[in-house]
Formats: sequence, C-alpha cells, structure tokens
Amino acid sequence: MTSEQLQKKIYSKLAAALGLVLVLAIAATFGKQTMPLTGSTMAVLAPGVVIDAGHGGYDGGAEWGDVIEKNINLSISLHLREILLAAGYRVALTRYGDYSLIEQETSNPKKREDMARRLAVIEQNAPDFFIVIHCNAMASTRWSGAQTFCQHESEQGQELAKDVQHYLREITATTRFASSLDHYLLRESNITGCLVEAGFLSNSVERELLQQDSHQRRIAAATWLGLEKYSRDKGENVEGN
Repeated sequence: MTSEQLQKKIYSKLAAALGLVLVLAIAATFGKQTMPLTGSTMAVLAPGVVIDAGHGGYDGGAEWGDVIEKNINLSISLHLREILLAAGYRVALTRYGDYSLIEQETSNPKKREDMARRLAVIEQNAPDFFIVIHCNAMASTRWSGAQTFCQHESEQGQELAKDVQHYLREITATTRFASSLDHYLLRESNITGCLVEAGFLSNSVERELLQQDSHQRRIAAATWLGLEKYSRDKGENVEGN
C-alpha cells in the first residue's frame, strides 16, 4: 500500500468515524452519560483505549548507539493517541512524557512495581482495550519486522493481535505473524490487550525507519485499523448470536 493510498484510507475511515461519533453524542444527551478518559466529551459512547508506552525515565529499554527505545515507544504512542482521538475513541496513556512511574532504581523489585503501576493505570481507566508499545532488539542484526503478541491462551487477545498484525503486514514491510508470550500486563489484566513490537533497533535499516515520523504513523495507523477490525468483527459476532 502506497503512502497516498494509506492517507486516503485513514481519511475516509476518520470521516466515517467522526460522523458516527457526532450522531452518538447527540443521542447520548438524551441518555446516560459516561466520562471520557481524555479528549472531547462528545465521545461519550466511544470505545476506551489505554496505551502503554514501554519504559521511560531512567529505564531506557533497548539502546543502539544514541537511539533509545523509550523515546520511540512514546512517539508511536502519541501518534496512536492522536489518531484514536480523531476517530472518536476515549484514550489514556500510562505515561505522557519521558518519566518513570517509580523512583530511579533498576532492581527487579522496582521493575515489578513499575509494571504494577502501569497495570493500575489501565485498570483505573477501565478501557475496552489496551495496547502496549515496545521495540525489539537482538544480538544479531539480521532480524527485522513489526510483530504483535498476545498472552498465552487468550482468545480475545489473539484475535486483536492478529487483526493488528494484518494491517502491519499490509502497510509496512513486515512479513511476521502474530504470536503469543507471557507478559505481565497481558497476563494480569482481564481487559483485552496486545503488545506491539514496532521493529528491531538492532537492524540498521529498521532503526532508521523507527526514528521517522512517517513510519511511526504507519505503525500507529496499523494498530488503529486493527482495533477497528477487531471491534467490527466482535460486534458482528454478538449480533449474530
């Protein structure tokens, strides 16, 4: 898919989504109101999403030269937030800047506390979905490609991860498929979520791409389109039962 085709697809979907949100907002004025996570109060009936930008503050994550994972994770997360808000979603982030959720410490107990606080942010906002954004890195420089993951044996998480991966394959160069793993946030939360590994910092070509706004927006757009597909398919299954 070319950049022009992607732009047209995003604009058309945003226009449709915003039109639907306006109708729902008007209808909601005559019914029960709900509090949005962030953004306009018009999105009263929109799905809620929490985005976890991995690492932050003293915890830089993977580093390759002067490229630090935490910065790319946050940038992609902010692009995703912008797209989701424009599409009418309610959105919250576990962090909005370069900071940690705990005091500076690298021991395992503190790392677990950091993850527990991220989980608390997710649970407190009670979203419909949550997305975890990270970047990969390996000792070998040959590996590349964005990939999504769900928690082992999570059927809903698997469907969401597959839907996001479908669009990652469509609008980026990745040939990878969705997979599963054991991840604290995905395991401990009852909310449907998936991990998006945006690419490999250890690969020189992909490292350059991951620093570009245009590529970061592609990752964000693929994640949004995956959420849209998952929500649409889930709604059709409910209606069919």
